[in-house]
Amino acid sequence: MRESPRVRLALLIILAAVPAGIEAAVVRGTGFTTTISLVPHITAVWPYGTFHDLLWVMVYHRSWAGFVGESLAAIGTRALLCTGLIALAWPPERERPQLSRLLLRNLGFSALLGAILSPWAALGVVASEVSVSWYLAGELIPLLIMAPVLQRGGIVPGWWRGLPPLGTVVLSLVNVVTLTAGSALMWWAPPRWIVPIAALVGGVNGILWRYAVRTALLHPGVRWKRVPVSPIVIVSVAVLVFVVADLTLLGGHGREQREPDPIAELEAASDGHPAIFLAGYDSDYTGEPSGRTLPVLRFSYRGLDRDGHPRPYPALATHQSLSTSATLLARQVEQVNRRTGRPVALLAESEGAFVAHFYLQTMPHPGVDRVAYLSPPIRAGRIYYPPQDRNAGWGIATGWELRAIFAILSATNGLPNSADEPFIRSLMDSAPLFRGNRLLCPERGVKTIAFLPTSDAITVSPSIHPRVPVVEVTAVHGILIDDPSARRRLSVFIESGRQEQRRVWGYAALQWAGAAWQAPSLRVPWNPAWRAVAGRSNQNFKPDECPAR
Repeated sequence: MRESPRVRLALLIILAAVPAGIEAAVVRGTGFTTTISLVPHITAVWPYGTFHDLLWVMVYHRSWAGFVGESLAAIGTRALLCTGLIALAWPPERERPQLSRLLLRNLGFSALLGAILSPWAALGVVASEVSVSWYLAGELIPLLIMAPVLQRGGIVPGWWRGLPPLGTVVLSLVNVVTLTAGSALMWWAPPRWIVPIAALVGGVNGILWRYAVRTALLHPGVRWKRVPVSPIVIVSVAVLVFVVADLTLLGGHGREQREPDPIAELEAASDGHPAIFLAGYDSDYTGEPSGRTLPVLRFSYRGLDRDGHPRPYPALATHQSLSTSATLLARQVEQVNRRTGRPVALLAESEGAFVAHFYLQTMPHPGVDRVAYLSPPIRAGRIYYPPQDRNAGWGIATGWELRAIFAILSATNGLPNSADEPFIRSLMDSAPLFRGNRLLCPERGVKTIAFLPTSDAITVSPSIHPRVPVVEVTAVHGILIDDPSARRRLSVFIESGRQEQRRVWGYAALQWAGAAWQAPSLRVPWNPAWRAVAGRSNQNFKPDECPAR
């Protein structure tokens, strides 16, 4: 006896809502509050549900056996769930295949989809490590492009041929909107409403499954039926990213080589107060006079020459470990103190913010009285993978996939990037110093201000609450001092130490929107590699709090 359409729709909504509600309850109960936004994806239409599974598996496995076991469990569970959703959404106008046949179809597609999406999930993991918007964009844009050509998988056997119907394209975008809006609502609402909201968004997923199945089965015709559109789109997206896109770890090779000269602008702002400008990843310095003399000196990733001037350095020098760079910074600060008899201001951009923060957290710094973070990567160090010589550890399989991805990027773009370069390794090993609010916490005896570009807001959880004054700038990562308002506030800070805040509404909106697409964070107490660092730095593991000093 067949159920009525209303009963089937009710069962479909319940089947989509219950897993989301259960995962929300588990996540909240175990303290994973910063990744609560990922919960509603569990019952989303293809491919968003599988992407949800990949992000969890990539962060939370400790061995190769664990990775294989979790991957197989995720594939099997996804296939069972989607079989039930598709069966309940099946229109009565079409004869439905036997459940066993439908299950086999979804098992195969779930496994295939996991392989297709794995590189993009890996980029999502990198975005959690360096907390820069370029990588989150590298995760989301390919996912959005591929979603329409993947949505019919598991429903019809020839899903990979022909152009997807317009309704499929619209539905893929609608699900992105509902997941993003649901995430924002979960952050805005009181904690007791998190589970009901997750279930509500999951129920909406059920309704979208109904339309996805009906569109795939009842659409009057698919154009280009003999053309393998899906493989063409998938390969084209990969070529676009791996060949054309200039993906480097902190936002693009040579990003510091821009006009006008940032040192000249900073000199105009300094008004005589000695300052050291720390440029970002893949910057270089050829020894030009700008940056060699006070009041603003360039920090050199190769140290100082005999005359106390910063040495020229190539872009590759920025790939060295944070401890090496921080030691060089300590020497340069000491040298400026001796020359001027005055304390120094640190103006630290992008990777330079990592170096300055590492220095302030781990070394004596009586010669520094002010620090301005420009495009600081907030909430970095959220994932981990062990060094190449280790046979186990959190994220071991993810590490090897990233090594393969970076090898391809190095070959196609000619950039000497590596997933194991000293900078990345030291960032992962010292992650508790950078987690949560850490870059936005006050340091005793040092006035601090942070200039935050709106583009990076999509990587910053709404749970982050700055404890130092911030200036939110409508700009992309690494290009802030070109903004007149930001430059004026920086000038005031360098001259007098006065911290003038500025908030823009778009920053918070992007925080809420981006939260839905961020990989989960590896908990600090669970990783043995982080315990010593966390203990030495007196970290309290709560992402929105600052450590006691």
